Amino acid sequence: MTVGSVVRNAWRDLSPAAGPALLPLDVPSRPRLAAWLPHGLVAAGAVVLAGSSWHILLTDYALPNGSAATLSLVHASALVVCVFRPMAGWWLSLALATVTGLAVASPGPQDGPLWAGPSLSTHLAVLALVALRVPARVAAQMWALTGVAAVGLAVALSGRDGPAVPPPRPGPEVGLPGRDAFPSLAEVLLVSGTVVLAAAALRGRGDALRGLARERQRRALLEERARIARELHDVVAHHMSVVAVQAEAAPYRVAEVPDELARGFAVIRANALEAIDELHRVLGLLRAGDGPADSAPQPTLDGLDGLVDGLRATGLAVDLRVSGDRPATTPALEVSAYRIVQEALSNVLRHAPGADVEVVLAYRPDRIELTVGNGPSPGAPEPPAGGPGHGILGMRERAAMLGGELAARPGPDGGFTVTAVLPAGKEAPR
Repeated sequence: MTVGSVVRNAWRDLSPAAGPALLPLDVPSRPRLAAWLPHGLVAAGAVVLAGSSWHILLTDYALPNGSAATLSLVHASALVVCVFRPMAGWWLSLALATVTGLAVASPGPQDGPLWAGPSLSTHLAVLALVALRVPARVAAQMWALTGVAAVGLAVALSGRDGPAVPPPRPGPEVGLPGRDAFPSLAEVLLVSGTVVLAAAALRGRGDALRGLARERQRRALLEERARIARELHDVVAHHMSVVAVQAEAAPYRVAEVPDELARGFAVIRANALEAIDELHRVLGLLRAGDGPADSAPQPTLDGLDGLVDGLRATGLAVDLRVSGDRPATTPALEVSAYRIVQEALSNVLRHAPGADVEVVLAYRPDRIELTVGNGPSPGAPEPPAGGPGHGILGMRERAAMLGGELAARPGPDGGFTVTAVLPAGKEAPR
């Protein structure tokens, strides 16, 4: 890798336009203002830092009121800039910290801080805010450039003319000539490095948690698909069995069947039987480790009354309404529609026990419309047993398998509504 490519990569990382903006939080069940809470906290922190820096620069460093106000307000505004342009805010903070250091330093050798305390505090806040949203590589580059700026400031201040001082005694010390600033330089490097390490560790932990969440969701998706495949096995196997039986019986229903046609029916029957065997083998793999196979027949929409009656027996107030003429349906559609209603009602039991529930099943000529809505729970919502589930994910998979749509959203009164539209009267898209 050449020096030019290293410089280009570093500039791409540290460009003022680089870095992701701070996005609103995804809190659909909370007021919209809650999504902007991080932005409000950053703005409040900028106001606090601006006020405290103004006071300290005015009183402790004896800067003129106008200079103290300008430096403090502009430097604190870097925090707000970081919300939208992280690297631009960091460059602004680094420049203002250096300018403030030059403004408050007295000429000649001194033991005071290399950077003014208020500007260092603001720059550390900016450094942490940006390091939380950029890769560790970029955070390390930011820390290195902070050290370069501190060294440059120390060199600039060491060259100022000041009162005469005794020449330093010869010795092995290595330092900037004429200025005892390295203790303060070391503090700047140590504190800024600690902030960068802490922010990088928090970001790494967040990335790891998000990766685990994505992996759990992927595994849950695969488990739901395997579960759906197991449930639809009987449906497919039934149709293949019908094909095999009809292919075997067809030659006996027609007198003097040509040999070619008889052989064709035999091939159809053999292929159907082979497909059934393959289905059984695949199902065996899907059921491996899941315990004994469930031999109960697959449910249909005719079983909704029994499902609702069973939930009413538990104390859940469920109102079932059915409208329209039932269109032509497939077994896969019947199973999926039943399971969607079943899962939606189970979610009500887990998350809103005691809430009133309304189940609406509307038959249309070309589709089935399902709506399961519940009001707010009369008591505090109970946490789901065994941890959070993936019920909505499974319902979406069932709807997508049939070429339908499913939406699940919270209501303004604290309830929840699940709606599904499932095509009927035609085969699902392959």
